[in-house]
Amino acid sequence: MQLEQFDVLAPEACAHWAQQVMALRRQWTARHARLPFYTLGLAAYLDAVSDGSSRGLPPSYHSTVLRQHNNQVLSQHFEALLDINRRALSQHLQRPARYVPTQAALPGFHIHLPHPAFAAEVASVHRDLQFMKVFPQQDFQADQVITFTLPLSLPPGSGLQIWDDAGPSVHPYQLGQMVVHDGLHQHQAVLHPTPSDVPRIMLQGHGVLLHDELLLYW
Repeated sequence: MQLEQFDVLAPEACAHWAQQVMALRRQWTARHARLPFYTLGLAAYLDAVSDGSSRGLPPSYHSTVLRQHNNQVLSQHFEALLDINRRALSQHLQRPARYVPTQAALPGFHIHLPHPAFAAEVASVHRDLQFMKVFPQQDFQADQVITFTLPLSLPPGSGLQIWDDAGPSVHPYQLGQMVVHDGLHQHQAVLHPTPSDVPRIMLQGHGVLLHDELLLYW
């Protein structure tokens, strides 16, 4: 699908939810040894890999106890936001949508605190193939998968660089506007392109269309 963008939250609501994320800093997971990049919640692209294979441990994403704990934290503090997110995607894509917390992680948050290094192109260029690890028994086609991002706190110039047949182009994010695409084209986060004290906080997740129902996860 082509990249689509539509209004979901007013600026005041974005500020409220961003403050809630900041207040839960003790629940964040550090994702870089030196740079202030964190997540709140489990993310399949990070946590469904064989991080403990050398010790015979399964990927943390597939730990029922850990997944339940993370999902409980998100449900407890962001139930209303997750419901807004679900209804917005369902209405925009004209499909019933639901979360699958017994099988997958709930959508969570990318958090990049201000740092000069984030002005460079340090984010990975990638495609979103997480569905292969989260739903390994299913064979999804391009029109059955989505990636979505909802900016809650946004440094100036932050956006998404995405590649198509014409080459790369940057799509600026707008506060409170959902961005949806199939995730299968190469893309890269534009983090903090200009100096700013504003943290970059994004509600992030994916969806798969199964039996005409959209299953949402991260």
